[in-house]
Amino acid sequence: MQRRLQRMLLGTVVLIAGWHGGAARATDWRYCLAVAPAQHTVYMSAPFSDNESMETTEAEFGRALDHALMQHDSVQCPLGNAQSITGMKAQAIQYNQASGNKVVQLNWRP
Repeated sequence: MQRRLQRMLLGTVVLIAGWHGGAARATDWRYCLAVAPAQHTVYMSAPFSDNESMETTEAEFGRALDHALMQHDSVQCPLGNAQSITGMKAQAIQYNQASGNKVVQLNWRP
């Protein structure tokens, strides 16, 4: 199940990055998430406007989780417009809850 979730999340990130050519613009939006499979938990940020690189944003979210002593696997921060990010986040919440994972929403912004 963990591999399926990671493949789904990676596919979403690849799809969204392809729409934007991988380059963030001032009008781009993201939310970040990190899976903690051993705890059956997914950590998610609120959507935010972002003009940083995906790698920078993912690293910042990962450091924030590490600082809070929240164990996690890789961090992913899909990119899109405000509407698509809101929809993707809602879908990720629904999927994870249906899969028996606890969704922890964090008030984090880069």
